[in-house]
Amino acid sequence: VVVPYAAGGGTDITTRTVQARAMELLGQPLIVDNRAGGGTLIGTRAVQNATPDGYTLGVMDPAFIINPTLVRDAGYSALKDFAPVTLITAVPLILMIPSSIPPKTVQELVEYARANPGKLNYGSPGSGSAGHLAVEQFRSFFGLKMSHVPYKGGGPALAAVVANEVSILVIGSNAIPLIQDGRLRGLAATSAKRLAALPAVPTFAELGFPQVNVQTFAGLVAPAGTPRPVIQRLHAAFAGAVQTPDVRTRLEQLNQFPIGNTSEEFATFLQENMARLVKVVREADIKLD
Repeated sequence: VVVPYAAGGGTDITTRTVQARAMELLGQPLIVDNRAGGGTLIGTRAVQNATPDGYTLGVMDPAFIINPTLVRDAGYSALKDFAPVTLITAVPLILMIPSSIPPKTVQELVEYARANPGKLNYGSPGSGSAGHLAVEQFRSFFGLKMSHVPYKGGGPALAAVVANEVSILVIGSNAIPLIQDGRLRGLAATSAKRLAALPAVPTFAELGFPQVNVQTFAGLVAPAGTPRPVIQRLHAAFAGAVQTPDVRTRLEQLNQFPIGNTSEEFATFLQENMARLVKVVREADIKLD
């Protein structure tokens, strides 16, 4: 199971959360293979070029559907070169900064950034990731100047913001413990309502900025051409794992929304999110660094 990010990020944590139960239901060993680099292109292409026999899969996030728009030589079509299996989770994102930086609210951060043009930078799990798109959406909406520092996954990006290597990060559930213990300051979430684990952190919508709304997801895909019976067996194992009480509880504790939908529903989800995220890219004039 290829994860196109370094270990420790949100996509990796989601995959490992369902791994053991899916393995039981499938009756086969599952090995998580972190293939980070190239803004997820290395891992994505590894799945694309694998033999379509069900033995090589990928767990993908928004970078999977947006990179062909951002990268001229991405070399794949998310809708044509892969077979959707199931959407595992949907995950809201959180805007956070190191606790050593003065701003305590989104408005104070905006004022601080405007008073120090070009001084702030922001990290992301990689170019084209949901965290990248969300900060660009935020930056564009407020007219801020900040440079982008892409990492090879949420784990390295999170370590960078804790170490003050970057000033801003928008990422998902794996940051919650660091916000809870005070090493990071959470300023706003892209969810429709406040996260149960972070009740003091407002949503962008309640702050009056519903335009900042990018969320992330983790979905399982196989190479195009994988036989339908194989897709059905993989779906039964992974969607079944997501629906088991212990896995659902663990995902919910991570502030992830368990899904486990059908392959057809996941295909529709990818099409709809591609249209929405391409709109975000164009409106924010996002370009790779």
